[in-house]
Amino acid sequence: MPGSRGHSPNCNGKTTYLHAAKQFPFKTIVAAIDFSEESSAALRCAQELARLQHAMLLLVHVIDPVGYAFPDGAPAAVDRDKAAKEELARIEAEVRQQGIPVHSRVETGIVCERILLSLRDHKAALLVLGTKAITGAGRAALGLVTRQLLAHSPCPILAVGPEDPKAPREFGRWNNVLAATDFSAASLSALHYAQRVAGGHLIVIHSARCGRHEECPNCLERLRFLAPFDEAHGLPVDHVVTGGDPVQKIIEAAKRLRPDLIVMGAPSPAHTEHDLEHSTVAHVIAAVSAPVLIVPESRERYAEELIEEVATA
Repeated sequence: MPGSRGHSPNCNGKTTYLHAAKQFPFKTIVAAIDFSEESSAALRCAQELARLQHAMLLLVHVIDPVGYAFPDGAPAAVDRDKAAKEELARIEAEVRQQGIPVHSRVETGIVCERILLSLRDHKAALLVLGTKAITGAGRAALGLVTRQLLAHSPCPILAVGPEDPKAPREFGRWNNVLAATDFSAASLSALHYAQRVAGGHLIVIHSARCGRHEECPNCLERLRFLAPFDEAHGLPVDHVVTGGDPVQKIIEAAKRLRPDLIVMGAPSPAHTEHDLEHSTVAHVIAAVSAPVLIVPESRERYAEELIEEVATA
């Protein structure tokens, strides 16, 4: 990839290390389950994370009550809901047999609202969501619920795409991590998480829109400051400053480097529905095969006002 690079194993023979606190930050993991192909991959990922890191796992299935408004459709809806509850109970029992602390909840209501309430009630540290496969047009439209959660979740979201049966993925171990930053508050929070979860190598990338990235050292120095030299922890880090469309540069880096995880800042809650659909985060999630960790700006957001805001949106 063209651009300015900081000291790294591939640059002038020097290696940069960053301070990485190796305490897993996700002690309570929530997996939103709808029994689709997408949520199946998300469930396996959440389960593996909880097993490896001794975290609590909460399985949440939300029943949308809209179907009950139509008398002709009510009996079928009741049967589906009964089957969903039985399936969730079966999954919980299987997970518990593996020694993973697990609980399950079946909620009825507006899906996004009920998930946000579960995150608040359990002080969740991570929400795992399944996302759709990439479309022939090169992007997958994220559902309305997912877009709302990206902007309003009080905790990081791990977006997991469906698996290729011919190439099963190993979840739970994030050796090589790619973190993208635009120096916004949310992306700085994302970089903090990337430092904590990277197991072997961290690449920090910034795409400068000014077009002067090759002769201007400011962005590179800022990346070096955010991921400072620290030999004590032995985690190599590459600093990459490039120019152009951030979406394209992140996708190119992901295809070339094949990271185990991509980390990005969450969209602002002030974004409109159109902004969320066309945001950098949405485009990256749709175009890459690696799980994407989306981190909100660091702040407590479990207030009732947030739930009401999303419920009435």
